[in-house]
Amino acid sequence: MLGIWCLFVIWCLSEIHTNMATGIATEVSVPPRQGIIRPLPDGAVLVDYGPMHMVIRAYDGEIPRVDWATEGARLAVRLLEDQARFLPLIRQKALTVEIQPEYPDVVRRMIDAAQKMGEPDLTPLAAVAGAASDVVADFLIGRGGTKIIVDNGGDIALRLRAGEVARVGVKTDIHARSPAYVLPIDAGSGIGGVATSGFGGRSFTKGIASAATVLSANASLADAAATVVGNFTNVEDPGIARSRAEAVYPDTDIAGEWVTTGVGTLPAEKVEEALQNGLKKAESLCTQGLIRGALIAVRPRVAWTSYLDSRIQAL
Repeated sequence: MLGIWCLFVIWCLSEIHTNMATGIATEVSVPPRQGIIRPLPDGAVLVDYGPMHMVIRAYDGEIPRVDWATEGARLAVRLLEDQARFLPLIRQKALTVEIQPEYPDVVRRMIDAAQKMGEPDLTPLAAVAGAASDVVADFLIGRGGTKIIVDNGGDIALRLRAGEVARVGVKTDIHARSPAYVLPIDAGSGIGGVATSGFGGRSFTKGIASAATVLSANASLADAAATVVGNFTNVEDPGIARSRAEAVYPDTDIAGEWVTTGVGTLPAEKVEEALQNGLKKAESLCTQGLIRGALIAVRPRVAWTSYLDSRIQAL
């Protein structure tokens, strides 16, 4: 993700550096004005803290491990702190940044994922949510989990041991109440991350996709790639409104770039053109080994890369 997510990180920056979660009772204050860590009825743990709305599920076989998930939640709060401390760095264009060993793990992952996309306009913030999901998921699988699902506002990290399966719902509109498709993912799939970008989400986009969902080896790559694929669903039409990013949000990390601010009713040929532009970019990223597959929705059309042909299931 990129753009508006930066707003929320900046909002946290002035206070977050001195605040940490304390204790592990049924509810853990993180601090009161910015959110809480709390267990959910299904055995998951929620981190609702500033820009972060992360749901963590950790299993030991069939047993939900709320204690492990709570540890992961505490880690997630520290990761947001790391991201805030390095905000001036991660607002820079990714291809101009050199990764240093002293950078926090989450920051290194953000930079690496954004750089691998090869796009000159991308900043490490394009992978901000996915990178946090990855770090928490890796910690919990190392803790002994057999199935880990970390959903950071729709940017999902999966870690599955042999025999485990996760079913991931895929929406064709970011604001849809329920998914239109489901994708079973097993330990042998090579998929460790699923992320979605598109117009109307919490970040800027240059395209018109209502959803661009990407599957990759990890959530950091999936997050950055979803931003790129969504950006490539870009066509010119009077029914599309655009503005410079800084006119919408003055402190954006992509000042000078044109972003989509409105999508009206478009001719069928423009919808198809946008869809094919996104698919072409997704197939290129597949060929490079950066992603496994992608689903793209440009109302009212939906299409996906060949990887999903035999795997995705309509609901």
